[in-house]
This record gives sequence, C-alpha cells and structure tokens, in this order.
Amino acid sequence: MTGPDAGHNRIKARLEQISSERCLIVPFEELYPELVAELNPRAIVVSGFSKSLDAFNVESFYGLDEVLHGADIPAIGLCGGHQLFGYFFNGSIREMTRLEDQPMRKLDPLEDTPRNVSYHPDFFYANGVYPVFKVKEDPIFEGLPEVMYMQCWHYCEVKQLPGSFELLARTGHCGIEAMKHKTKPIYAVQFHPEAYEDPFFDGRTLLENFAKITERYWNEKKGRS
Repeated sequence: MTGPDAGHNRIKARLEQISSERCLIVPFEELYPELVAELNPRAIVVSGFSKSLDAFNVESFYGLDEVLHGADIPAIGLCGGHQLFGYFFNGSIREMTRLEDQPMRKLDPLEDTPRNVSYHPDFFYANGVYPVFKVKEDPIFEGLPEVMYMQCWHYCEVKQLPGSFELLARTGHCGIEAMKHKTKPIYAVQFHPEAYEDPFFDGRTLLENFAKITERYWNEKKGRS
C-alpha cells in the first residue's frame, strides 16, 4: 500500500482484516520496480492523500508509474490513487512538469458543501455517503446492487477515461467513479470503499471482491506456469 495520508493505518488494518494478508505501507516516492521485485507483493493498493496534487513533485510518482505499467500485479487506486491512475494512463508523466488538481465543478452561487480541506473553496466537494451507479458488470461488483452506497471525500475527479481503461461506475457528481484496465488486473475507484460503516457495507464487499480477484489471478498464473 502506498500513500502519505494520515489515515493509512486504518486502511492497512481493514485491508489485513479483509484479505488475511499482511499489508506494508510504502510512501509513493519509495516505490520502484526494484523494491516491488524484492517484496514480491500479491497486490498493490494506492491510497488517497490529504494534500493537493500541486504539493507533490511529479518526480516522486515516477517509480509508481513504472510499477503500474510494467509489473504483472493486481492493483487498485482509491480516491487520490484513482486520480493518479488517470494521469499515469492518459499520458507520460515524465513529459509533465507538475500534476495539477482537476476539481469537479464550480459551486452554484447559493451552494455550499461541508469540507475538511481548505483548497479550492469555490468548487463542489463530495463529502458523505453517495449512491454509486454501475455502468458495467464486473467481478469487482459481485454481490453488490445496481445502486451501491459508498463514502466519498473528494473535490477532484478523472476528467478523461484513459484509452486502456473501461468505465465501471458513475455518480451524480462524478462521471468516472470507477474504472478498470482492459488487459491488466488494475482497478481504480474515486470513492473510499475502506471507509465503510454501519449500515453501509458496500465498500467492504468491493474490497472483499478485489481480494478474490487477486487470489484467482495468482491461482490462474500458477496454473499456467
């Protein structure tokens, strides 16, 4: 798992509970193909982060970008991780001098939204449990209804679906709420499935499904070797 967000210990605990696997927290800037080869993880989870993308040097994401494009490992991006995947697969970040936030939309004149961030105050901030609508069936949605309820904490989104991905879900405020790579076991979701709470447990089911996808992937790979 990568990410400097203050909530990464909670994410780690929930992923370990769901997968029965040990999870290791690795900062973005320390993840390179060489470390992945040494650790030999079963999956990679890229968390969100409680800072603007403008606050990061684009070079700090080079290693993660190389890993996702080159490694044959299941991966899922959560919230800010989802936005990073959009950048990684919509072009070459090595040709960019910086990564910039992509806010969803401007607030209406009389509109306000509760927020726990101070940047981009004039833009809509999704803060709470929202209905998420399936666009396409996928194993990641096994056992989930057509309308799922997921925790959202974001004001940015992926503006353009990468050509190598397919759209899986949307919300009323975000057109690309979930996506999947067409040929690699890579998923990304704009919401926070790890932030499930009673009575909304759809996020837990989605993470359980990702754990199943990971298990099937390695079993099938072993069978081919």
